[in-house]
Amino acid sequence: MTINATSKATFSQLPQEQQLLARSWQRSRDYGLSLHSRIDPFCLAKEDLRHAKQQHDALLRYLNNSLPLFEQLQQGRRCRLLFADAKGTILFSTGDPYFGNKAQKIALASGASWHEQSMGTNAIGTALTEQQEVTILGQQHFLAANHGISCSASPVLSPSGELLGVIDISSDMGEHSQDMLLTARLMALAVENALVMDQSHAHWILNLAPDAGSLQQPWSGIIALCEDGQLLGANRSARHWLTELDLPDMLGRLQQGELTQVKQGIALLSRQRSAHPSRTSCAKSASSQPLCPRETTALKLMARQIPLLIQGETGTGKDHLVRRLHQAGNRATGPLIAVNCGALPSELLEAELFGYVTGAFTGGTKQGRPGYIRAADQGILFLDEIGELPLVAQTRLLRVLQEKTVTPLGCHAPQSVDFQLIAASHRDLTAMVEQGTFRQDLYFRINGYTLQLPPLREYEAQDFNKLLKQLLAECVPKDAPFSEITLDDAVIHALRTYHWPGNIRQLKQQLEVAIVLADGHHINLSHLPELPQLTLTPPRTRDLKSLADQLIVQTLDECNGNVSAAARQLNMSRTTIYARLKTLKSESV
Repeated sequence: MTINATSKATFSQLPQEQQLLARSWQRSRDYGLSLHSRIDPFCLAKEDLRHAKQQHDALLRYLNNSLPLFEQLQQGRRCRLLFADAKGTILFSTGDPYFGNKAQKIALASGASWHEQSMGTNAIGTALTEQQEVTILGQQHFLAANHGISCSASPVLSPSGELLGVIDISSDMGEHSQDMLLTARLMALAVENALVMDQSHAHWILNLAPDAGSLQQPWSGIIALCEDGQLLGANRSARHWLTELDLPDMLGRLQQGELTQVKQGIALLSRQRSAHPSRTSCAKSASSQPLCPRETTALKLMARQIPLLIQGETGTGKDHLVRRLHQAGNRATGPLIAVNCGALPSELLEAELFGYVTGAFTGGTKQGRPGYIRAADQGILFLDEIGELPLVAQTRLLRVLQEKTVTPLGCHAPQSVDFQLIAASHRDLTAMVEQGTFRQDLYFRINGYTLQLPPLREYEAQDFNKLLKQLLAECVPKDAPFSEITLDDAVIHALRTYHWPGNIRQLKQQLEVAIVLADGHHINLSHLPELPQLTLTPPRTRDLKSLADQLIVQTLDECNGNVSAAARQLNMSRTTIYARLKTLKSESV
């Protein structure tokens, strides 16, 4: 029915839900759509989709962190969780892989557009247009092709109140329930709250609620403020309070950490952790290091979906490297699923990797499990210690990698998966291939390119000092009253010359111990009691030139007097070494 002057009176008497539906159907007709229009959703090109995901990087990261809430509330239900941006383009899609027929799976995949203009009345497009929560059930969809599904969508707003997109839960028409809209709403609130808390210049966080029991709940008010009380952002609950609040005045009256009665209810003021300037810089130095040539090369290969194999001794930083590649790569908004193949129980290994369906075996969960491989869909699958996989599991894994599908235990229907593979091992896989304990064809499949991580004892002095500085910044506790740690010159020299059988992991652990024992003060050799080899006699002077001379003499001795070899090890010219030796000889006369 077209809404015109003669029908306005009747229309105004309809419930709000029916009014919303009628408006949307009218818009669908105005777009030139008909009931039996062909469903052919517009899909973004791969590069445009990557750019769109980058624009919403923080939002998608927080949404991914909120997945346990979705899984807990919708456990066992055949539905999908989606996020679509303000243009109606799906940027995030996860949930039951069995849900929907082939056409629906394509329509609900990342890159597909659900704007009303092309798809008619639907939860995503209608929620965006109306800028409010919407549930569209079965035949309420304008296009007949969508009558088999039901959807609930809740808008997501930025800290400034701008519409960023919607979170949607879609299911088969007969399986949709009222609490799916509640789940979408809670996840939207969780993401909005995280975005408010993530304001880069936030110094204060102000929580507001009608009563103390409602404080710091997803539906309570959150306001981010600069140090002088200037408003940076607020969630949707807090925006209702803003017109009645004098924020600078409140900031002057409130005591940090104390509940305070205000006109509207209760307020709680807290300092934002990242507000401390020196701590912020420490965090950046620890987590935002420029990419090294090894990482740059790896990212180029990953962009072409070439599998990577990381080789290196235990503790050389394989996990850290994979996290860096995930954060900097084109799958940063997807999951990073890390699997320690050596820690999986042999009797459950295949079930954990490939998943299983209901009733696949005694002791399995009623709902089945997707398995690590399917959980990595659209993200990165990191198979650590892959050399520990038994041959039977290697055979099944090879087929998954060849066909990009996985068949859960107890099921005959293969499920498509899209992931970037990174494997790692401290074992010599080529030797294992020769011994027959690792499949040669699997080795070639996982080894598109090898990243060899050197042991810590082989680090050049410059690289070691850079790593030492980075680890010190990471080891400072978040609640520590200090933000910077200094080391005695003798400690730096001793750490540099130690052989480190446990590599970076061992070094970081020793630094954590030293920071605690030094109580935030200057670290000396006495703060490293677990490494007896480090308790060397301190040099007679802390003069850097004397320390350098001592190191030159020690290195020459280790190299049997070979100046060229010592120069390479010290990253120093032979001319400099000869000059220092000449000076030392004259000083000893």
